[in-house]
Amino acid sequence: MKFGEDGRLYAINPEAGFFGVAPFTSMETNPNAMLSCRANSIFTNTGLTPDGDIWWEGIGTEIPEGTITWTNDVYDKTNGKPAAHPNARFTAPASQCPVIDKDWENPKRRAYFSIFIRRTPSGNGPIGLSGV
Repeated sequence: MKFGEDGRLYAINPEAGFFGVAPFTSMETNPNAMLSCRANSIFTNTGLTPDGDIWWEGIGTEIPEGTITWTNDVYDKTNGKPAAHPNARFTAPASQCPVIDKDWENPKRRAYFSIFIRRTPSGNGPIGLSGV
């Protein structure tokens, strides 16, 4: 947060990306998430296809033969175990989101008019900050 030339307090979102649960995320259920994680992304606990791609249940394609599961086993459709962990994740740069506001990183876009500091009723909990 910084004061601008106009004396108002400005801030940007310090996060650089999005994350989400991978299973059942697809072009049909969340195309913007799929387009956002098309490159420069991190995937955890997903299946790994023989050609080095990722795969999870509900991605919208059939699982390729020879896919390695999140437990490092070759996927076996007869045992009922998923290829990806049910809580498998992806994280992608926000700049890759096709519908992100063009000014999302503009520090002059969000001025704060007031900041509220609040405590839990007992007074011994964490301090929370809110901006308006």
